[in-house]
Amino acid sequence: MANTTISPGLGSIAVTGRATSPLAQGVTFEASTSIRNSGFKVSNKSVTAWAMSHTYTIAELQKNVSTGVGYVPGGVTVIGFVVTSDDLDSGGTALRQSLVLGSTSLVTGIADGANGTSAFYPCIPTDTTDPTVLYQKVTSAATTAATGAVAVTAMYFST
Repeated sequence: MANTTISPGLGSIAVTGRATSPLAQGVTFEASTSIRNSGFKVSNKSVTAWAMSHTYTIAELQKNVSTGVGYVPGGVTVIGFVVTSDDLDSGGTALRQSLVLGSTSLVTGIADGANGTSAFYPCIPTDTTDPTVLYQKVTSAATTAATGAVAVTAMYFST
């Protein structure tokens, strides 16, 4: 549990956070922000991180190939992704990928597979009504592809 209080003059702002682990692969972070003395509540959302992964074959790393990496549950608003990748290419043209939720492209220009890195990619908040497949699509194939794993962690909150 982490608590922070900032007192900017007449009132105070309190931020409270709590990490929980309701599912084996998911981690929930609950955040509540309120402005005291005015009774105005700014937000109260629970952000969940759900980890998915896929081990790629060379055939799956060709241009315009989409591979399902997992499902995002229904009834949530997706706000971003953490992508952690092995090095999936070996020189020449670098591998580029995008994330597509169902049929909606949310993130483009993912370059983590080119060097085996990790990064956070925010997206326009997008609602789901039913469980929806998250695809990772190759937008630029590497000159020489290499097999390896990619982990994608979806960040969302219940709507």
